[in-house]
Amino acid sequence: METTRRAAGFGLLAYGIGTPVAFMSIGSPGGNYSDPTIATYMSSGHWASAIALAYMGAFAALGLLVFASRMRHELPSAGDLLWGLAVAGTAAAVIGWFLVGGIAVAFAEGGQPLTSVSHPVVYVVSEMSNLIAVCSSAFFVGAAALVLAAKAALPRWLRVASYVAGTCGLLAAFFFPIFLFWLWAITFGIWAVTADARATQRATAQTQPA
Repeated sequence: METTRRAAGFGLLAYGIGTPVAFMSIGSPGGNYSDPTIATYMSSGHWASAIALAYMGAFAALGLLVFASRMRHELPSAGDLLWGLAVAGTAAAVIGWFLVGGIAVAFAEGGQPLTSVSHPVVYVVSEMSNLIAVCSSAFFVGAAALVLAAKAALPRWLRVASYVAGTCGLLAAFFFPIFLFWLWAITFGIWAVTADARATQRATAQTQPA
């Protein structure tokens, strides 16, 4: 192969690990309303870490491009579809993460006048930003997982897992399914890395003289 599946695996691992780490560490308000959570996210002591973690999430999303640029060549009849879904997922994630981090940027740059912004308003903006950064991206990648399950040459267990994870990605806005989706991204990434290594070892063994 001119390009390796290993690179695709590392790309998906970057997305599958970096996204949940950023999401669970940044502390952006969402889910059940919590006034202390909102106050903490708005506080000056949290601005730097929020911005840094938002960048981490955005960079992690770029791994999808690495993943799809390799895997598209294994899907002759659906490679362009896979690539398009990955591009859409990346774009949604990057935009969303900049919106999540943008809340901290706004309070850092806006200063005293923004202290009058009500907590419910911050909650609404943050919740919508989380949905774009994490769930809309998972929606596109979940659709890509279904394409892989239907068209790629995968082991049976991974094909079944991809169908399940794809459905979970489409339903990520309900929150709980997203954990299975992230687990699939990590598992698929590891499989791609190790499968490429095994293929290389087999090719090397076959070319060695008897």
